[in-house]
Amino acid sequence: DKIFTPLFFEDKIKLSCILSSMNLIKLLTVENQFNTKIYNIIDDFYNFLKKNNWINKLIFWELELLKHVGYDLELNNIVSEEIINGKKLFFVKKNDEKKYVPNFLIEKNEDNLDLPTLLSGLKLVGDYLEKTILQPNNLSQPLSRIEFINTLK
Repeated sequence: DKIFTPLFFEDKIKLSCILSSMNLIKLLTVENQFNTKIYNIIDDFYNFLKKNNWINKLIFWELELLKHVGYDLELNNIVSEEIINGKKLFFVKKNDEKKYVPNFLIEKNEDNLDLPTLLSGLKLVGDYLEKTILQPNNLSQPLSRIEFINTLK
């Protein structure tokens, strides 16, 4: 009922984000299938896009989208914690390799974060998307998502 995209015509990064997010929805959902949860999170998407900390919210939104299509990344159940130089760090260990998880994803912290931390969160979601959903189905990461992340750098 509402048209939101024109609100962001002057913002190249947010337009890129819209394209990336809608392509992700298109890739992960079945065409013409009724899904109220997906419809509702699209509405949520456009609402948080108006806020200052929209990138933080985008990362949690992508995780919510993945959950609604059956790929819940339950980070709290798979991470371990360690203290290095008095700082708490979370990681996932696989094949003797530690992959660090940004703290805000575990602590559900949506405060203003620096760009490298946000990029790390987007990369983690992208890696999960790639390895768990796309590769097993012979699909590639949407180019629009890669371009969006590159506009942030």
